[in-house]
Amino acid sequence: MACHYDPSLSRITIDIHKMSQQKKHVNYIVVPDGIAADRNGMPVQIPSFVYRQVLDYAVHIACDGDAVYLAPANRCGEKSEHELAYTYIMQAKKRNVSVYCPSVSFATYVDTYGNALHLKEFLQGDVSSLSFDLVCAYIHSYRAAYCFRKAGFYIQKVHRVYYRETGENIVRRWWYYKYKPVHYAYELMAFLRDIARTVKPVSG
Repeated sequence: MACHYDPSLSRITIDIHKMSQQKKHVNYIVVPDGIAADRNGMPVQIPSFVYRQVLDYAVHIACDGDAVYLAPANRCGEKSEHELAYTYIMQAKKRNVSVYCPSVSFATYVDTYGNALHLKEFLQGDVSSLSFDLVCAYIHSYRAAYCFRKAGFYIQKVHRVYYRETGENIVRRWWYYKYKPVHYAYELMAFLRDIARTVKPVSG
């Protein structure tokens, strides 16, 4: 797996013309889904049990010449979600797939719409002229698809990853991931919030 990661690089410019000619290749966006924790809820420097299963799925479906973009996300402890995902996906690597990991971190919480906006800023190009497949945990995937489309991404397909509950701990900020009914309720409320803040008011 050929990986493009430079700690000094804060953003990357896509050659849209070149990429548009490679129609058989797929651009995957992986949406972050938390960081693992110890029994006290403190971050352990690996992706959460949900995020790891999403990353495993992305590794499984990506083929030679495809690209995987790790959406920028939250920092807990020494590293951010997407940086931990980069380390994990490199250990599970197979095939000649390019992996892009933005070297950015944020002082405030980054929600799903923020994931989309920060990835768009990292790419710098007109992302609506490219097609992407979105890879995300299934409960989170409906809101994620909405947010990325609202940010201007052309999402051709959404891969909704059904994950297994493992009993592992997760950082307290994402405690609801361990309880699927609560997670569904959280996503519904967050989805309504994201719709409200992205719908343009009607003038006149």
